[in-house]
Amino acid sequence: MDAKAGLAQDRLSQDGKPRPLVLVVDDDENFARSCVRVLQTWGYGVQTASDGGTAIELARAQQFDVVLTDIQLPSYSGLDILRAVRERDRDTPVVLMTGGPGLDSARVAVEWGALSYLIKPLSMPQLRDVLSRAVQMHRVAIRERRILNCTEEHEREMEAMRLRFDRALAGMWTAFQPIVSWSRKAVVAYEALMRTTYTELSSPMEILKTAEALNEMSTLGRKTRGLVADVLRKHPELPGVFVNLHVLDLADEDLYSPHAPLSEFASRIHLEITERMALETIPDIRERVAHLRRLGFRIAVDDLGEGYSGLNSFAELEPDVVKLDMTLIRGIDTTPTKRKMVHALAALCLELETPLVAEGVETEAERNILVDLGADLFQGYLFAKPGAPFPVPRI
Repeated sequence: MDAKAGLAQDRLSQDGKPRPLVLVVDDDENFARSCVRVLQTWGYGVQTASDGGTAIELARAQQFDVVLTDIQLPSYSGLDILRAVRERDRDTPVVLMTGGPGLDSARVAVEWGALSYLIKPLSMPQLRDVLSRAVQMHRVAIRERRILNCTEEHEREMEAMRLRFDRALAGMWTAFQPIVSWSRKAVVAYEALMRTTYTELSSPMEILKTAEALNEMSTLGRKTRGLVADVLRKHPELPGVFVNLHVLDLADEDLYSPHAPLSEFASRIHLEITERMALETIPDIRERVAHLRRLGFRIAVDDLGEGYSGLNSFAELEPDVVKLDMTLIRGIDTTPTKRKMVHALAALCLELETPLVAEGVETEAERNILVDLGADLFQGYLFAKPGAPFPVPRI
């Protein structure tokens, strides 16, 4: 077996979390080597086998997140591997590959529950999508199985919560809301906003609270930043994007990696600190922010005027842009105290040469007062609601 099976690559990522493990089965050594390189680049652990018999032994001996196998193999076929995997575990996704699809093999693949049936030469975007979907489906299946086996109420609750989180993560997408310059009548940037198609955990605040409870803030942060990077890769013409950070994201070393997906677009990104949590919880906050700036990111602070936390973030982070808390915006045209506060904050930002964005603008009366008070950058339903790339503002 040792002569035919490739050694498993390190299953642990840099943050100590397990990588999804893929078994690649193909008797074409060049193809297998290429596949291993690509999958490792995508963050997978990989083990290989060059024949069906070895693959079946490996699949019986350990748990894989995905089995990716050619149909035509020495000794046993890919369909035999599919049957053997299904006899041991109904949940492990099996993806079949073939250079010459046939009706009989496709029928057997369906009968035994193959996840997908790929035609060689493989399309890399299609392969990446299939593997990502397979891993997510496998994780959900594992969570469901654990819930059924749990006897303690707390464990059942935690497993149910993790299952909802995984499903929300699998359905996650990015909405965008424009930030406009009133004087220029133009979009100057967009804010990227977390959304999911999973209806049972659809509120961004609920997703954040669930991630906190599960100690999965780094997982959520990396997922959302990766999705934003995917959009930027497809739309190089975007003027710039504000990306929300939870304060705990500042403790995630992946954020500071020049190889992280979002780092490629750092010069077009404002990292927006939005969570109302004390910055004191993050050690060396000034050094961390300086590191982000060296990568090319700019820093934005939300909730200015919300209270101590907002003003403290302003002083601590010395942001490149600040956003007025929307509680100051709501009804500002009928509230003299709010007008005085916004006037003072706008004057402070002008003195510090820090651009000010008024978000949450919903009425023309609010906009007109803000313009009179010196504001020019706006975000809110008056101009456009958040939506799929990219809403056209009314300006």
